[in-house]
Amino acid sequence: MYKSIIPVLFLLTNVSVKSQSIKDSITLELTAFSKNSSLAGFGVAIVNKDSIVYSKGFGYADIESQKVYTSYTQQPIASISKTLLAVALMKAQEMGKLNLNDPINKHLPFKIVNPNFPGDNITIQQLANHTSSILDGETYLNTYVFKKKIPPFYTHLADKDIKLEVQKWVELLNANEMMTFGEFIKKQYVRGQIWYDEKQNFSTNKPGSTYKYSNMGANIAAYIIEQASGESYSSFIQKYILNPLQMNNSGWRGKSYEPKNASTLYWYGHPIPEYDLITYPDGNFMTNIVDYGKFLCAMIRGYEGEDNLLTAESYKEMMKDPVSSDFRKGIFWSVDSEKIGHSGSDFGILTHAYFLREHNMDIIVFVNTSDTKNGTTEVRDIYRTLLKYVRLTP
Repeated sequence: MYKSIIPVLFLLTNVSVKSQSIKDSITLELTAFSKNSSLAGFGVAIVNKDSIVYSKGFGYADIESQKVYTSYTQQPIASISKTLLAVALMKAQEMGKLNLNDPINKHLPFKIVNPNFPGDNITIQQLANHTSSILDGETYLNTYVFKKKIPPFYTHLADKDIKLEVQKWVELLNANEMMTFGEFIKKQYVRGQIWYDEKQNFSTNKPGSTYKYSNMGANIAAYIIEQASGESYSSFIQKYILNPLQMNNSGWRGKSYEPKNASTLYWYGHPIPEYDLITYPDGNFMTNIVDYGKFLCAMIRGYEGEDNLLTAESYKEMMKDPVSSDFRKGIFWSVDSEKIGHSGSDFGILTHAYFLREHNMDIIVFVNTSDTKNGTTEVRDIYRTLLKYVRLTP
């Protein structure tokens, strides 16, 4: 009896030692990387269906105070926020509040029609897979509302063209004012409203025919959840996602949540004030790699057919392969033969979160810096470092 147990214990010990060795190697490699990086700070994690296998922060959450970036540092995650919208949409369908095939005007308190195809309904499904023909016009930039005015840091930028471009951005952003996101949608997509623009806000391609990524399409989907459920989108997310998963360090600023360990964000290498989005459902969800890792654990279990936040059938529908490689999205999730997930970018933010289908593991990278000379390449290199070790994980 004891002889049969010994080989098993030996095998388990070897697996444990190898796993620890991989974790140590990741830490050594990314520590060295961070010391020569243009990124202020970043957090990474590797997640399987049961737990967070590895998580660690590198660099600084705030350079001036030398506050280090840790696994528990909170920051906005930009468009990865749409992964929560995907789950919320499927939950609302399970509850009988809506159906993905519903025309959007069945649920909206105002009418949105592509003027190029007035007889064609736009469906919730089309919003979710970015084929709705609704575009992000220039007025989408009005969504950013900063807590304080952005200082004229652009005067320190060496490149003249970049300096002028950033100055225009700063002046535009500093003039924005807060409003409800329902009002923001209405002003852009309802004929006769102040920001209505047929050419900028609507595609000349028929609804359902062509993929075009649309933040405003996502916001309309979130607004439909509000209208169909009778509660705010943030409350819906809190009730059906954050509370069940005990994501206690996640949410949107000012919506029954204030971060206690938030990172400063760095744009072109300079710190910028906190900001909110009028269209908060499409981005600006604040979390850390540990909390978001809990969400991804649930997503992997759902992908494998386990009911948790949603039924197995809803997970299957949400993460289904697109009808063609030209479409790219399931229900707000990017889906291809290798991975399922999302990436995000915004002022001071670069993020990646992808579930590797072959390995049943997820990689998370949250970065508090954007628009540095090599930033995009560096974030890609962080992701590839983690991917290399995922392939070695027992």
